[in-house]
Amino acid sequence: MKKFFALLLSVVMVLGLLAGCGSKDANKDNGEKKLTVGLALTGINSNAVFIDMRKDIEKRCNDAGYKLITADIEGGASKIVTALENFINAGCDIIILQNSAEEACADLLKQAVDKGIIVASYDYKSDIAQYACICSNYEVGKVIGQEMGKFVNEHEGSGKVAICSYSALDFLVERERGMRDGFAEVCPTGEIVMAQDAGFANEGVPAGENFLQAIPDIQGVMGINDGGVLGVYEAFKAAGKSFAKDGIALVGCDASADGLAALKEGDMFYCTIDLDLVNQVSQMYERCVKAALTGEIDESMACVTYPVNPLHQADVQ
Repeated sequence: MKKFFALLLSVVMVLGLLAGCGSKDANKDNGEKKLTVGLALTGINSNAVFIDMRKDIEKRCNDAGYKLITADIEGGASKIVTALENFINAGCDIIILQNSAEEACADLLKQAVDKGIIVASYDYKSDIAQYACICSNYEVGKVIGQEMGKFVNEHEGSGKVAICSYSALDFLVERERGMRDGFAEVCPTGEIVMAQDAGFANEGVPAGENFLQAIPDIQGVMGINDGGVLGVYEAFKAAGKSFAKDGIALVGCDASADGLAALKEGDMFYCTIDLDLVNQVSQMYERCVKAALTGEIDESMACVTYPVNPLHQADVQ
């Protein structure tokens, strides 16, 4: 009897080991590899739309049990190089990067791809990354300027406008150029009086104060994104300005959560340009995940262009 129980115990242990091995193989076959993702954006914790992007990717990673490493690359090439080095050393399977300095970091990008890392370039075309999501910043800027011009044409006022610019990044300089051309095209009698760098809300507040001091009869402010314009909005409200009383309109870009909330207030925040940014980057993330798990790149989606759609107050009520 003792021999029988000993034999039975041995059989149970062997079956248990076989079941465990089968479970591991099944997990492997099902592609349940736990990925590590690197996400690098300019102002990832301070820029309204990049915060929305980060939160969305965080949720997707948490739901899948993946590790997410983030980096703020405000400051340009040196920060990008450091972020890439950290991502590679951390064993990232995916890197999503606001790729504003490919020349400076080309060797690291090639190193990442050679290691089998799936690299996605946000905002910029890339000769190295497997995926990219881009827009024509000049054309986006033109739409911003055209919306500002339409407002000035349709409402009485001084026609004097200011710009929240951002000269540190070439693609936003190009966007500003489009804004100026779009405004002049639609509203040739209007005047862009001044511009000040303001890509974040904390920069927009002093910019707004400066605009009011320099242009007491200002009719509008347009910006390269929502962040800086939202800061201007706060400064204008603090100064007692309103659309009903002063006829001032603010035009932003990105359709960030904060921008949409400001639109719903129905006051000076008049328009934002929806590039479907969060959704587009999320879709790019999902393409990267599929590629990391299967080893297959979807060449038909290698470079995707953002849609460009103006949103007004009536569109979000």
